[in-house]
Amino acid sequence: MTKHRHAEGRTDRRARPSRAQTHRLTDTDAPLDGHAPEHTSGPDSEGEDVLARWTDGLLYLGNVKRVDGLKQCCLVRFEDNSEFWSCVKTSTHVRICRLLLKIQTVKITVVTVCPCACVPGYHAACHSPPVEPEAEPDSWICRHCVFAVATKRGGALKRGRFARLMQYMKLRLPYQLSALDWDPQHLTNQQQCYCYCAGPGEWNLKMLQCARCGQWFHEACTQCLSKPLLYGDRFYQFECSVCTKGPETIQRLPMTWVDLAHLVLYHLSLCCKRKYFDFDHEILSFANENWECLLPGALSDTARPERCHNLLDALNAHKDRFVSGKEIKKKKCLFGLQVRAPPPLATDSAPVITEAPVSIGHRKRSAPPTVLQYLHWHFPSEEPPASQT
Repeated sequence: MTKHRHAEGRTDRRARPSRAQTHRLTDTDAPLDGHAPEHTSGPDSEGEDVLARWTDGLLYLGNVKRVDGLKQCCLVRFEDNSEFWSCVKTSTHVRICRLLLKIQTVKITVVTVCPCACVPGYHAACHSPPVEPEAEPDSWICRHCVFAVATKRGGALKRGRFARLMQYMKLRLPYQLSALDWDPQHLTNQQQCYCYCAGPGEWNLKMLQCARCGQWFHEACTQCLSKPLLYGDRFYQFECSVCTKGPETIQRLPMTWVDLAHLVLYHLSLCCKRKYFDFDHEILSFANENWECLLPGALSDTARPERCHNLLDALNAHKDRFVSGKEIKKKKCLFGLQVRAPPPLATDSAPVITEAPVSIGHRKRSAPPTVLQYLHWHFPSEEPPASQT
């Protein structure tokens, strides 16, 4: 399915994710107060342009073809004519600000307008974080637009104006963390509300869990990563900006050869949708080609011939995790996971439970989408954020 990546000007060819959150191009991001809203800020009618936030934390452009108010979802069509039903998260802030102009339930008179023209305006107290009194009307940018530009695969922007604005806005979550209903393993919540962006997510698909508050954060929304995440890689000690009251902190946890083999197999199984992989041509080849991204810590200086020996020993010696092809009357050079689940951490009290993985496809770039052009038009001195390697 081809979509325009909103913030980076990419056209992405990927399978349909399991959940999505939609935002109108004239709306803001998600609930702040944790209370049940009286109104929703999702799409109201057919034909509206929307930004669909997928579980990777990124926004994609689409158009509403049908709205189901009872189920709170809408059918979004993308530029390749593919369609997907997306959840409409409840959000009150823009609608409340519009209503305040009429019903005056709150005595606020100052309305700040984002120069990107994404919304009619915000009352200072309705934005997250609240708009500072000394903010320049012509240069202030709303949270929604900052995240739309700064988020990217491999980690959000780390330098420039939008990176600084994002870091400031990440000091406060746009929802009440204590109001979320979590499963016993603290992997998913019923509200499907995660990260700084309050979007949906899949904990095993490139997300980091804060060691202090327990919330999960998208790779695309974090600014602390030195290398992109692999699927299921939880070998990090991470603390979010809300908990640190400043920049995020991250530290790589030690890994064994068994952990490394498990991580590579899990990543390959999600990318290729297969169970068994050839050791020489796929497992070892992937490990060698992505050795720096694996960040194996104490194992980093291992020479290539020794990597081969250690990985093969780990796969053959740990039958509780891995299954060999020779055990099912196939080639002995094939290996797979006994259970398709991310590698466990030493701190796990019980085996993690994972659902069937989503399909991951290849991506390619295209022309920047309309909203990014708006930002560039309104801030001609600001270069559009370049991709970071």
